[in-house]
Amino acid sequence: MAVQQRISAGAIIIRKEEILLVRYKNSDGDSCLVGPGGGAWNNEGINQTVVREVREETGLEVSPQKILFVEDLICRQYRTVKTWFLCDLVGGKLDRTQGAVEEGIVEAKWYSKEQLRNETVYPFILITYDWDIFFKNNWETKYLGFNTAKF
Repeated sequence: MAVQQRISAGAIIIRKEEILLVRYKNSDGDSCLVGPGGGAWNNEGINQTVVREVREETGLEVSPQKILFVEDLICRQYRTVKTWFLCDLVGGKLDRTQGAVEEGIVEAKWYSKEQLRNETVYPFILITYDWDIFFKNNWETKYLGFNTAKF
């Protein structure tokens, strides 16, 4: 069976030992946390996609700095290849946006590492790595492998 392909971008935004994540809930009441992001439009670069998606989902303005991960996964609707950028927060106000509502996002919030225990988090690497390492000059982009997402 052919699956629709999707190119997408996501943001890893860290400030004061916290990371910005958005929460999705499915019809069963299960939820997951994920960095803000989404599908690329035909007329934009992947770095422009991450800026637009963060604004649409959170009201915040970011500047992408470097690629941290490439995620390859099967989701509910798509086969997605997502480029995850480490982003600097440059403006805006965290808010529940119309774009978030339309995408089924129920919350956008800053989380500490401790708050992520017992949560389903995408990309999963956010649970296992010390976030400080993402800022190091010697960080090498990681391919996260081929996975299946529960959402």
